[in-house]
Amino acid sequence: MTVLIWFAALALLVQLASIAFVLSVKLRHRKRDMAVMPRPPVTLIRPICGLENNLERCLASSFRLDWPSYEILFCVAREDDPAAALTRRLMAEHPDIPSRLLVGEDLFSANPKLNNVVKGWRSARHDWIVMTDSNVLMPPDNIARMMGRWDDQTGLVCSPPAGTEPENFGAFLESAWLDSFQARWQLFADAVGFGFAQGKSMLFNRQLITQLGGFERLGDEVAEDAAATLLVRNGGLKVRLVHEPFPQPLGSRNMLAVWKRQLRWA
Repeated sequence: MTVLIWFAALALLVQLASIAFVLSVKLRHRKRDMAVMPRPPVTLIRPICGLENNLERCLASSFRLDWPSYEILFCVAREDDPAAALTRRLMAEHPDIPSRLLVGEDLFSANPKLNNVVKGWRSARHDWIVMTDSNVLMPPDNIARMMGRWDDQTGLVCSPPAGTEPENFGAFLESAWLDSFQARWQLFADAVGFGFAQGKSMLFNRQLITQLGGFERLGDEVAEDAAATLLVRNGGLKVRLVHEPFPQPLGSRNMLAVWKRQLRWA
């Protein structure tokens, strides 16, 4: 029993210490002057597939970003996907933001997401490219927070998802996992200089990725975020994380789907 108590105390100490360290790094970051940050034009790529929870709200957030110049490329594999009609309506409602819907697949990898978005990468007008999943609710300062983490030792900036708005037990469980254990250790790894990518939201520089072997190298692994992490690290660069993860409204979640997703991430 004494051993168990000491083990529990040590585990609690490690948890609290990691949280304190992450918070201290976050507070130091807030003191930086973001006004001098470069604001180059950006291409936002959003893959879509099917009518997910909160899809319209998440896609609509793409048009409300506080950034001086950006375009949006929505990528869908099939013309008859119901998400395509929704996307076209949103594009028509926001004619002030340059946007296109690209249809089709290029089957170069075992990853359906990459096969969908590679056409967006090739069609992007700008060298700074943000790739964000369709179920991420993008805050207005989304691009600014990602750009704020880039420096001369960076090869990729990403954000883990923050689970928000759960509506049933499965969603509450997933939110608890995302927002506690997973987020804490990802942010801690980044704080000590060993950050790793997660594919929900990623900021790339196209010229840099070309120098490292090209976008197609992300298909070297089943998961594009794992491949991106290896590509960047092998190039002698680091993966950075935003200090405040972007929200993913969960809505209702099936327990089996939550379990399978955690197994896939693991």
